[in-house]
Amino acid sequence: MRVTSFVLAGLFAGAPGALATGVAHADEATPAAAAPGAPADDQAVAALRPSSERGGRYARLLGSIGFGTGFRFNNPYRLRTELGSGGESVSMTPGYLDLGAAASFGAPSGLQTGVALHLSAALAGVPQSVLTPSVLAIYRGSPHTIAFARVGAPNLLGPDWNLGGELAVGGGYYLTSGLALTGEVVGDLFVGAGTREVRAAVYPILSGQIGLLVDWEILP
Repeated sequence: MRVTSFVLAGLFAGAPGALATGVAHADEATPAAAAPGAPADDQAVAALRPSSERGGRYARLLGSIGFGTGFRFNNPYRLRTELGSGGESVSMTPGYLDLGAAASFGAPSGLQTGVALHLSAALAGVPQSVLTPSVLAIYRGSPHTIAFARVGAPNLLGPDWNLGGELAVGGGYYLTSGLALTGEVVGDLFVGAGTREVRAAVYPILSGQIGLLVDWEILP
């Protein structure tokens, strides 16, 4: 009976050590068992990261169509829709159609820079078209809105060639994830044929247009 008590006491005294040893072995085995699955977990976590944190290059391709008209602030040749009585009075320009294409690069949310090309054609009056390459800046501060500005060199293709300068600013509201309703204000400056008063006349034009923007995002 005393011997049995000593044996039981010894077993119970050694049990905590045995249990601790078993737990220690189990803990040591856990990392080894989890190691094969670690790469898959890392891939899953990477897939959930925002595109701006995955590496690679984000890009945006844009296409636009717009309709507009403008004010010409020097009118020595008396355009049809004259708004004043003198040669330097304001006149209305004919309505025009504007087609644009652009590409921008940068963070998906925030400032992006790129290039743009616009082709504008008069819808009435003297047939006239303008091709404008420009540099572009886009800001996306909200999923539903976009702001943009561009600086370019409009090439008057006809009836007589001329080269001017252009500054445009605008914005848009997204009706869907890839389609936005836009508005834009465009300022142009041309130096043209002179008159009896001046050898070379300066022609400032301020235009406004509304249209649609198609936005295609290229994720890294």
